[in-house]
Amino acid sequence: GQEYRQEYRRCLEREFRQGHAGACSDPSFGERLRQRLRLEPALVGALQEDAPAMLARGLRGRPDPGLALRGLARAFGLLELAAANLYLFPWRREFATVQTFSGAYVHLLRPALPEADLTRSFGRLGYQRRDGHRLVISRPPPGPELVAAACGFFACRLECEILAEVVLRLRPRRLRAEELLEARRLAGDVEACVEMLQQLGTRHQAAADGGDGVDLYREMPASPEGMEGEDEAPTALRRDPGSPQGTGDMPGRGWDRCGDGELGQEPVPSAGNPDPDTSSPLLYLDQELSRAGSPLSTLAVGSQGPQTPGEPQDSPPTTPQEAPELPCYQLHSCLRRGALPSYCCTTCQQLHAGTCAAGQACRTRHRGQELRSERQQRLWLQRTEVDMLLADSSGPWS
Repeated sequence: GQEYRQEYRRCLEREFRQGHAGACSDPSFGERLRQRLRLEPALVGALQEDAPAMLARGLRGRPDPGLALRGLARAFGLLELAAANLYLFPWRREFATVQTFSGAYVHLLRPALPEADLTRSFGRLGYQRRDGHRLVISRPPPGPELVAAACGFFACRLECEILAEVVLRLRPRRLRAEELLEARRLAGDVEACVEMLQQLGTRHQAAADGGDGVDLYREMPASPEGMEGEDEAPTALRRDPGSPQGTGDMPGRGWDRCGDGELGQEPVPSAGNPDPDTSSPLLYLDQELSRAGSPLSTLAVGSQGPQTPGEPQDSPPTTPQEAPELPCYQLHSCLRRGALPSYCCTTCQQLHAGTCAAGQACRTRHRGQELRSERQQRLWLQRTEVDMLLADSSGPWS
């Protein structure tokens, strides 16, 4: 971001010599920075460290993100002007005080940003609150710091305009601010962000029109495992009355750590089976159900080795040591209690809801499968609950 700060300074000084004082208005520089931000949204954070958090707070609870973004753009423009004025005219006394009862502060700044963000932003420019009505310069910052602040506010204004463009392109659909910011962060460039939000909107509509989107008359299993054991119930997943806790009251902990790490390892591919399928919930559940006792008994084989090279994958294990180690899956934070997943990312080993922006990113970047039928969704949910049981109970057995 240093090159843009330097160019912004040259822009201010060049326009000042030409008789124009105030924030940068060079259209060529503004367009270059805008195009870079369209491709790399992380740049706004490099130019102003707290920019993503300020945008999130400015949009929080706003029913119309498009309207809120226009207000935020005006607010960042005023903050940029305040920084530029202090840099260009450090001797002018009228710029040393900001009246918090002025029209610009009351009608443009305060409705757009929380008071704490405004106080912090003016604090970067050297202002301190003198009383309930004034912000006064206590010690002017060095010129480079003022230029950096002005350039950061300028980048924030451009980012608001870019986000407003995304909202406009997706009309008449009304986006939630959280969806917009998450898609922008995950997708990167604007076109990918729009595409991700369009796919998310399609899934929202399908869910609203037809429940979980399953066709009663033409629904087909998404994979061969969906055709097996249609009437078999995974009874091992029911709560054991003698156990201290069951799947229904599992604590909400991070499931990326499976005990001591042994159970979370991917199986090592063998020469006879270069890509063993560990993504099937039925494969996993069948192996769990074939072992004696409750699911917790599988902890006894937590340190087993990978599958023997050349051994067929579908041959039943004769001893616990021959069973392949399976990855531990976890529920993404988008899934609430009782909700069914609609996508399984085998790269991240996470289950996602249909409306999850992170799940949309996984669909485009990772390997995984859509969970189209309710049976598939429940099997995957049950498999994850077994993983959670194993992870939660691995400590006493290790």
